[in-house]
Amino acid sequence: MAQIVLGLATSHTPMLALSADLWGSYAQRDAENPELAFPPDGLVMPYKEALGVVPAETRSKYRGTEPYAAQAEQCQRALDELSATLRSTDPDVTIVITDDQDEWFFEDNMPALAIYWGDTAPLRPRWMPPNVRDQAVAEAITRGYGDVPMDVPVPSVFGRYLIEYLIEHDFDVAHVRDVKPLYGGRVARRYPTRNGELQYVRETPPREQGLPHGVSFVVKRLFDNRPRPILPVFQNTCYPPNQPTPRRAFATGQAIAAAIRQWREPARVAIVASGGLSHFVVDEELDRSLLTALEKNDSAALTAIPRHRLHSAASEALNWVALGGAMHASSLKMELLAYVPVYRSPAATGGGWAFARWR
Repeated sequence: MAQIVLGLATSHTPMLALSADLWGSYAQRDAENPELAFPPDGLVMPYKEALGVVPAETRSKYRGTEPYAAQAEQCQRALDELSATLRSTDPDVTIVITDDQDEWFFEDNMPALAIYWGDTAPLRPRWMPPNVRDQAVAEAITRGYGDVPMDVPVPSVFGRYLIEYLIEHDFDVAHVRDVKPLYGGRVARRYPTRNGELQYVRETPPREQGLPHGVSFVVKRLFDNRPRPILPVFQNTCYPPNQPTPRRAFATGQAIAAAIRQWREPARVAIVASGGLSHFVVDEELDRSLLTALEKNDSAALTAIPRHRLHSAASEALNWVALGGAMHASSLKMELLAYVPVYRSPAATGGGWAFARWR
């Protein structure tokens, strides 16, 4: 019988591909980001407007570029530890629970839950839009999400088994078997504002797109470009109206774990949650409550996370919730390696970067 031998959770922000001296340049984009959702209500507002709303206590947490070197070192040390743990464990199958952001899924097809089960999956250097101002930043991000073209092995037999198990247990999961030559399309950001719904649609021109960033980051940074078989599982965390609830994400993780335990093959399985925590605005209250709930294996707290705290990219916390569901009945214990809230501006733009393992 198969068994879960490891759980890992990691942020995958582009900042993790940048040296600390480039963080300030990357932060300059925040003032123009139309997807800034501010706690506690989760309302999206422009940067300049937010400057007058963010509490003084929160604004004071921004200390310019001075903390960046130590913060970057803390993140990289945690990533090195996760990578060493994953590679030494050497699982037969690694399930990566993540999300897609304008990569494979667009308005013409946006499943709430999807599993890729082709025989292999292409990893291609990341396409960067031509309007990225700092070439050094763009090149570093490209490297961070996979700089070596390859065909990543996929455990397709297990992938089909998992899809059929989930369908049998009342999960409506989309399946993806083929990769198209080109991907592109529109995605609307239907987040709440003070005046109704955000009117912002991003258009991505058709381009070659290999594995989405949440998986390619794991291949590059945790597997060091030498991946064992990986099964990508996608939750639509970011884009209303069909985002999974925390309750559903947790149940998805539970079902994945149950499927593993019932698989007849003697496989050793790792599960990785890729993404999060809060961004593009730091929400330490959300992050710390989620991490505490995971450490305590508190299903009630994990499933009761307010949905209005999960707008925009903060929604990637749902990948950690799903991992919490997968670990819920396991004997593996969580160890938080680092939580690093990075404030990039007085408006609290930035993110809460976190790294944890269950073993």
